[in-house]
Amino acid sequence: MPGGDPNSPRYSVKNLDLAGGLSLEKLDDRRALQQRFDQVSTALDKSDTVMAMDRFDQQALDFVRGAAARTAFQIDREDIRLRDRYGRTSWGQSALVARRLVEAGSTFVTLTYGGWDHHWDLQKGMENYLPQVDAAVSTLLEDLDDRGLLEKTLVMVMGEFSRTPKMNDGGNGGPPRSMGTPGRDHWGNAMFCVMAGGGIQGGRIVGATEKLGQAPRLRPVSPAELHATVYKVLGIRPDLMLTDHTGRPVSPLDQAKPVEELF
Repeated sequence: MPGGDPNSPRYSVKNLDLAGGLSLEKLDDRRALQQRFDQVSTALDKSDTVMAMDRFDQQALDFVRGAAARTAFQIDREDIRLRDRYGRTSWGQSALVARRLVEAGSTFVTLTYGGWDHHWDLQKGMENYLPQVDAAVSTLLEDLDDRGLLEKTLVMVMGEFSRTPKMNDGGNGGPPRSMGTPGRDHWGNAMFCVMAGGGIQGGRIVGATEKLGQAPRLRPVSPAELHATVYKVLGIRPDLMLTDHTGRPVSPLDQAKPVEELF
């Protein structure tokens, strides 16, 4: 995430504008000087590590010099009614920025919405968070669809792990309810992921847990299979091999296959 709060009236993104006293002409001069330094050792320049760093430098330079990035973050250009639909919250307005970034050509956008660690006072937390998620996600999907972007944009809503199916006593290791009303703890044995757009067929449910929701019972899906599904939507072969800094081939997906039931 670029930082800042898109819900703030003075929302701005750090490190996007040039430093004080630096013009585009001076930036180009510095880039030319850097390129001359880069030519000092041709042997070093041919290493995979340095070549990767050069690509990253060029991407960063293009990002700062171009107008597309600045325009994408100018959320105040949006209709206030659409901003209201997304929700006047940091997460809701971030989802709107994400749509603008997709329009500007971003290939991958991540929204991080923290604060779900409700080991106690779960009801209070859900009553606060769930309306924000409902507004942001539903409006994002509708907005992408209205603009003809949903079929080529994969939207995923998920966490890094799930929560215990059984409520605790609100004590978090102390006496019952000493921290508050009951909540739920960390649980990595079974979780969910909502996917839409990008060629995904709606209304599909893949997999099921046993009756208590503690562990998969039917068609367990691994994280690698989700990654392979993203690769398929992006048009990247799941058997792609990458080269590390030593020149050795590495498989990023451990030979996983996409979740074909979704297509």
